[in-house]
Amino acid sequence: MVSTFQKKSVLGSRTVESIAGLSAGFMTTLISHPLDFFKLRLQLDTESKSQIQSFKKITRDLMNLSKLIKNIYRGVGPNLVGSTTAWGLYFMFYREYKTLISYASVQAANQDQGLNSIHYLMCAFAAGWSTSILTNPIWVIKTRMITTSRTAPGAYTSILDGVQQIYRKEGITGYYKGLTPALISVSQGALQFSIYDTLKHHIIMKPNRATKEDNKKGTDGNITTTKSEQHHLSTFQYLYASATSKMIATVVFYPLQVVRSRLQANYNVIKPNMPTLKSKGKFSMSSVCRSILKYEGIKGFYKGLFANLIRVLPATCITFAVYENVKRSLS
Repeated sequence: MVSTFQKKSVLGSRTVESIAGLSAGFMTTLISHPLDFFKLRLQLDTESKSQIQSFKKITRDLMNLSKLIKNIYRGVGPNLVGSTTAWGLYFMFYREYKTLISYASVQAANQDQGLNSIHYLMCAFAAGWSTSILTNPIWVIKTRMITTSRTAPGAYTSILDGVQQIYRKEGITGYYKGLTPALISVSQGALQFSIYDTLKHHIIMKPNRATKEDNKKGTDGNITTTKSEQHHLSTFQYLYASATSKMIATVVFYPLQVVRSRLQANYNVIKPNMPTLKSKGKFSMSSVCRSILKYEGIKGFYKGLFANLIRVLPATCITFAVYENVKRSLS
């Protein structure tokens, strides 16, 4: 018997997932963009010996600028476009891939029934790859806008200016710089979503095992598919699941973020005379890794980690809280 909660749904599940993801990405980016600004500046700083020195240097540079708020929100346009688009696409793809696996499983009478951690991991990988390929051009422009001042020679004045300059100077391939580490770093999102859905599943099922036969499953393609189950998920439980999954995934895969940022950054504008990063040959993922290891050591791969954790944990909590609540309202 289908619950009355689900009978009231007037939007398709794909639309619900997209709107919920877009809303989550927009709110999260608007709030956390200044921390994203610091994270990228820290990742691209190759001169400071410690993260404290690097942070002080960036802060000192900002204080010398007349319009502080305007400068720390530089690049918020492409960041908003990228994040809202990416989250909308990711949640939609993730739901679609879960549905495909559910329908393909003879053990699954309803969507998400019979799915395990491996299934969640596979779906998250597929959703991440699909989203990364579609949104990488936005992230290239965002990275370059955030890491250059407005007055720097060659700095992009807008998203459109960035699109035009990249096409004119680098061609189509310029839009996909950093795609390889981005595709590899999908592992982070895959691990996060796998842990998140697994934690949600255990949180939901634990109090319901005794009354499992009384719970009639819905078909909205998510773990929390019954009306009774939804009452067992509190805001704190969403925050716990999202923060725990994000912290583990971030620490494991953070070095890839540093490499991707340095591949995407325009060093001819940021540091025109930097010998450690301005490669004479092919500027590739391997050359960046060798350069970091040679001149900065292992610590170089974790530059900006603290600032990133401060940013991503609240941001992740906001993202999933907004996503789950918007999805519930629309459903």
